[in-house]
Amino acid sequence: MAEETDKPLDIYADAYQVSSSPYAATINFSLSSPLPLAPGAPPKVDHLVSIRLSLENLKLLAFFMCRQVQQHEQNYGVDIQLPRQVLNAAQIGPEDWQAFWKRDDRSMGR
Repeated sequence: MAEETDKPLDIYADAYQVSSSPYAATINFSLSSPLPLAPGAPPKVDHLVSIRLSLENLKLLAFFMCRQVQQHEQNYGVDIQLPRQVLNAAQIGPEDWQAFWKRDDRSMGR
């Protein structure tokens, strides 16, 4: 019988942070608490897992993730949009967002 540690992780995360050094990268995944701590206070975030990988693998992962989103949108005939407020909070300018996805203003949150 397989031990508990032999099971693959199955984790849902709603927050992440990517950092890099000259030789490697780390992606930290977290889960926000559904309960607010206080009015106006940021939600409590629990760290779930850290994934460490080479910069080459980080770049490959970014490519594969982009391709997966594009294929999903094409296969299902959808256009996944983000509200402008999300892009603003992530400090992503509209021109950078559009250039990355190579789309017109339809992919931009309204």
